[in-house]
Amino acid sequence: MFKSNVIAAPFLEHPVVDASCFEAKEFDIVAPENAPANFIVKDKFDLNQYCNCLLTKIVSLNKSKIKPFIRYQCEQLVDPFVWLNKLEKLIDLNREHFTTKDQNIKIEKTLVVIELLRQEIESNKFTGSKYNFKAVKQKIQSYKTPEEKLSYLLEVKTEYLQYKPSVTNTNEVPFDLQCDLEINLLKSQRKLYKSIALSESRLKKPTLRSKFKINSNVNQFVDIFFQLMHEKQVNGKPFLEASPNELAELIAESFQDKEGKEISVSTVKTILKPSRFEKRPKGKARLDLM
Repeated sequence: MFKSNVIAAPFLEHPVVDASCFEAKEFDIVAPENAPANFIVKDKFDLNQYCNCLLTKIVSLNKSKIKPFIRYQCEQLVDPFVWLNKLEKLIDLNREHFTTKDQNIKIEKTLVVIELLRQEIESNKFTGSKYNFKAVKQKIQSYKTPEEKLSYLLEVKTEYLQYKPSVTNTNEVPFDLQCDLEINLLKSQRKLYKSIALSESRLKKPTLRSKFKINSNVNQFVDIFFQLMHEKQVNGKPFLEASPNELAELIAESFQDKEGKEISVSTVKTILKPSRFEKRPKGKARLDLM
């Protein structure tokens, strides 16, 4: 660590590793032994400590490792371009701390690497972390259906939780939570689109002039559909595959009871429920389909 305090640059992102919880890797930024391991002081991130640790790390590395170190930091970030600009500013603000030839050589190497990585980012050649949600958002735009988008989000979230990185960005919502928010949004949108499509289809559906009359009891008639859905099969499959709710609406819209009255959708739904056996006819009253 530098003996005197460095002048901090206004980093918006600062990936660090809490060494009290995770085993730090070679290129991780960790707090010194006499400082809070999570860099939090009085409920606030200690930016000065971070800047000091960052510069100390750079001048302590072998020259050949400076580029992979900076690239490793960028891979943890949402906006590496801005972080590189802040790193350049940090160096300019603290030139007086680099007093040896070796330190100045490494700082100059760092500035070269900063410029090279900025060029990579501008030309879209920089490939950051797959757990950068900004990149994930761009990726899911390439999928056409909500199902494909949901599948990808669930896959990348599961992988993240299985191999959760030790580096944490204190300014960013956790990656898995960002995935959950996007998943909930897609599900809500899909439900809304289906509701709109159903409403539009109902508006387009022609109005029936008259309904077919049922001369049996309603439960006898509806039970026929129940048998076709649950009891009668052809080649191992039910005679009729249908949504109970949609079938109930179809029956109510198309038929009237033996007294010429409307049939309740809720009544039909109840009869079609497998658990409501008491609502269906029994014995000789049941129209058994052979």
